[in-house]
Amino acid sequence: MQQTPADDEARRTAALALWRYGHDYLKAAQALCEHDRIACNDSQALYHLAAQGIEFSLKSYLRVKGVAPADLNARIGHSLLAALQDAIARGLPPPPAEIMRAIQFIAPYHGDEEFRHLAAGEGTFPDLAPLLSAGTWVLDQIASEVVADHFASQDHGSPPEVDDMARRMRGDLAATVSKIEPPQ
Repeated sequence: MQQTPADDEARRTAALALWRYGHDYLKAAQALCEHDRIACNDSQALYHLAAQGIEFSLKSYLRVKGVAPADLNARIGHSLLAALQDAIARGLPPPPAEIMRAIQFIAPYHGDEEFRHLAAGEGTFPDLAPLLSAGTWVLDQIASEVVADHFASQDHGSPPEVDDMARRMRGDLAATVSKIEPPQ
């Protein structure tokens, strides 16, 4: 059976795909931060990557809860706060205070049209730990639901398969979290 453009779009916007995008963006931000020491005023890429990771993480949960891609685009756009509020309204546990602060911090810079420059003092380096923690917290909270949604959409998957895939995803997430520098 040949894949159609609609099949490709459905797969690209599935909760599992969005979960993986979120994790990949967070891993990319973490890896760049680990290897490059570039001051905030010289590069905003790390913040942008982390914000994208949070956005995809929240949208993954919303897809699990049945929000259509077109609705995500129309109602949520790139608003981290709108995505978070909608996710909480649909059952995501309220994040701990430090997670809320991190999302509230980056949200004004992550807009629908572009990532707006985050002003920082000369020679200041990005503190990505709170943002990476926020994204990985969301991913950890939703991993089991994302896997269950994936297998339900495929009309297969035994409980051991579901548990194994969720365990592997959480293992990958734990490897990412273990590299996050705690806030100083």
